[in-house]
Amino acid sequence: MNVLAIDLGLRTCGYVICNVKGRKIALKSQSQIEPDPKKDLPHKLHLIFAKLKEEISLNSPEAIIVEKLYSHYRHPTTLGVLAQVKGIIALLAHQSNLSYFEYSSTKARKAMLGKGNVDSKQVKKMAENIIGHKFKSVHTADAFSLVFAFSNAQNFKTKLLLKK
Repeated sequence: MNVLAIDLGLRTCGYVICNVKGRKIALKSQSQIEPDPKKDLPHKLHLIFAKLKEEISLNSPEAIIVEKLYSHYRHPTTLGVLAQVKGIIALLAHQSNLSYFEYSSTKARKAMLGKGNVDSKQVKKMAENIIGHKFKSVHTADAFSLVFAFSNAQNFKTKLLLKK
């Protein structure tokens, strides 16, 4: 199964395309979208939408995976902006008839590193050790960690079904 995992962001939106077969994850591609900070919000959202739509048409994923939103009470504006990015991705999943999955960053990091309270640099280092080459940024590595959470959840579901 090909999946598109996205680390939400308005300044930098990192994403990976991976093939998932059981516990085996193969990285097909990685990139990030960096809208011009001088442009207005609608322009930035359109750029993210258009680029991800292009990736979907090129790679034909069966699912989109994003992180659940969390915001510290001191930064409520960040949550609002990220919610808009997440909204266009949810719309894109619906328009493309793709399955849509959400995992918290803590769950994704725990799936990959065994600990949920690690920073993005540690995630990047572990992802590079697993894949065997460098990730473009902490954003693409964070997107890769979402694939791990997805893989674990799918394997757990399969085991439950086999027990029935």
